Amino acid sequence: MAHDFWPDNAAAHCLNAFLLSLALCLAMGRLATRFGFVDIPTSRKRHESPVPLVGFAVFLAFAGSLLLFGRIPADFSGLWAGMAAIAVVGLADDKFNLRAPMKLTAQLLCVAGVVCLSGIQITDVGNIDHGRTLMLGTWSIPFTIFAMVGMINAVNMIDGLDGLAGGVSLGSLACFAIAALTLGRTGDLLFILLLGGSVLGFLILNLRHPWRRRACVFLGDSGSMMLGLALAFVAIRLSQMNDASISPVAALWICGLPVTDTLSLIVRRLALGQNPMLSDRRHLHYLLIEAGLSVSQTVGLLVSVNLVMGAIGLLGWYAGVSDQAMMAGLVIPLWIHTTFVFFSRPQIEPWKRASH
Repeated sequence: MAHDFWPDNAAAHCLNAFLLSLALCLAMGRLATRFGFVDIPTSRKRHESPVPLVGFAVFLAFAGSLLLFGRIPADFSGLWAGMAAIAVVGLADDKFNLRAPMKLTAQLLCVAGVVCLSGIQITDVGNIDHGRTLMLGTWSIPFTIFAMVGMINAVNMIDGLDGLAGGVSLGSLACFAIAALTLGRTGDLLFILLLGGSVLGFLILNLRHPWRRRACVFLGDSGSMMLGLALAFVAIRLSQMNDASISPVAALWICGLPVTDTLSLIVRRLALGQNPMLSDRRHLHYLLIEAGLSVSQTVGLLVSVNLVMGAIGLLGWYAGVSDQAMMAGLVIPLWIHTTFVFFSRPQIEPWKRASH
């Protein structure tokens, strides 16, 4: 993106995104309750009462802030369509609890649309082939679709505690914003900041604080899947779509916690002969609750871990650390995560202390 794309009143546009998101989340909270878009407490979801699902409001706030800006980059049109489509799929899942194969098929179709309309794709995965760039060739588009669907589900899977998915997503967006600023890619930077402002408006109502013991709204599948798609898109754009790019491995570190949690989950479930798509309470955040941490402590810890991983990715890229070393380094958090999950014993009573 050219530097003249950056507006003089960028801060005002980011504030618009934040305020619009806050207002829409409040308004949609009332509508969601009225029309049944609520998260009902179950044996797996331990919050005390039905909570409205307002993730679609985050998308509307982001889209509205871009419209108010008035200059929408043409190469973001595919993402616009994909975010809208995946948010609608999420709404259907929030309302009707779609079966896993149907949900996965819808995700694949949405992502395929984004790839086709925007031309975005992962052409290489970094210099990990004995110092040489590993090119994907004809596998580029299938791998791109696989990676984007994986990120959608990664963010969806960590959406288990008040403020967790939003906080982790905001942290990753902050790291990507630093990368875009360093690269001088101001169009991407504005996009990231507007999305970040929209997420922050939601977090005001979703995070716990001394004046509110429980979240009054949740993202739902609509919001978490939309954020996963947006993060995947940003990661690919900043690592693949321009000569001024970050390392693909650095982008992987920036999305470190969702990626690590999902890979660990897949390894564990396949090792036990289980379906990786099934839901349970053996995610890292639930196990930390069982270990005695409060919801706020768990969220603070995991958001911090994600930020540290993002910082490692940025610093490694900026310092010129080899992609091979950076990729090998990812084995450490993956091993720690998987070991902790494998050897943690489930307990029943502490689950009742978690609200979501």
